[in-house]
Amino acid sequence: MSDTTAAQTPYLEYGRLIHAWRNEVKHTFAMVAKTTGIAEARLRSLEKGEAKPEWRELELLAKYFYVSVRDLLPFDNDLERGIKIMRHKDACKFDQDRAGRTQYTYWNRCMSQALPNFKPVELLLHLHRREDVVMNRGHFFHQYTQVLHGGPVAYLWEFGGKVHEEIFTEGDSWLIPGFVPHAFYSPEPKNLGRILAITFGQNIGSDTRQELSLLGPDNAARIVQDDKEYYHK
Repeated sequence: MSDTTAAQTPYLEYGRLIHAWRNEVKHTFAMVAKTTGIAEARLRSLEKGEAKPEWRELELLAKYFYVSVRDLLPFDNDLERGIKIMRHKDACKFDQDRAGRTQYTYWNRCMSQALPNFKPVELLLHLHRREDVVMNRGHFFHQYTQVLHGGPVAYLWEFGGKVHEEIFTEGDSWLIPGFVPHAFYSPEPKNLGRILAITFGQNIGSDTRQELSLLGPDNAARIVQDDKEYYHK
């Protein structure tokens, strides 16, 4: 694509997706316009990539084509020269309070839309008494954790209905699967621990999560274990 063409059609990736789904249902611009309320001229402009669709328009088109809005969103490659760089000065830093105490300070580390299921954060652990720690409920993604410096670091996690504790020192690392409740603290208040926690993707992608949502939580559990007959005796 030439620079001139790119300037004239800056949203061509949106247009190609809209055209592809309209082509799948074999409907004319007039047919789409009549049902969605989006003017024909606007639809033609969207398909040519001359204009960026508004979110409301994407919702209307997704409903019309019987697809997810996600199916109308082009891939956004935010890599430059094949990599993504974040400087420390640009990292998002924030504190998290639990039960009225500052438990962690977070720094978001380099993330990319090209690798959406990889989320690294750095944490400074402020609490030094186990009884002050508030555990989370576990999260969808798996997690790799490593002690960067400071410490020792105490790690709490729930397994088999019991809360366990393990002490780690600089350089130690560990893995947990998704949905394991956990928390961290620094037993030595004069040497607060700093850790790197990387959550990374399950094999359950967006489409699978949508399917599970359609099934509902009760039926989804039957995928993992179902020891009953499929009919009531």
